[in-house]
Amino acid sequence: MIIFNTTYHADHSRKDEFISWLKNFYIPAVLKHGGLQEPQLTRIFAENEEEGISLSLQFKSPDTDTLERWHEECGETLLCDMQKKFGKQVLGFSTLLEVIDL
Repeated sequence: MIIFNTTYHADHSRKDEFISWLKNFYIPAVLKHGGLQEPQLTRIFAENEEEGISLSLQFKSPDTDTLERWHEECGETLLCDMQKKFGKQVLGFSTLLEVIDL
């Protein structure tokens, strides 16, 4: 199981709009594609939250091939949509995590 994590930092002036966009547009679009599952959105506690809010959005993927296919077919377009809508007021980076059985 692969966890696709994206960490975002949203300017305070756009944070409510960004969270709404994630909930009402981005996450439904990702789920509609069918490759990624089980979204989880969390706020990251940070020492300096004066400039904005940090969030983590995670999806589960059965493998990296599924994730790559999603990225090519859906992810790149959604990233462009986000950049057009929010510009530099929302920035993000993605990390792939592999679940290790305990």
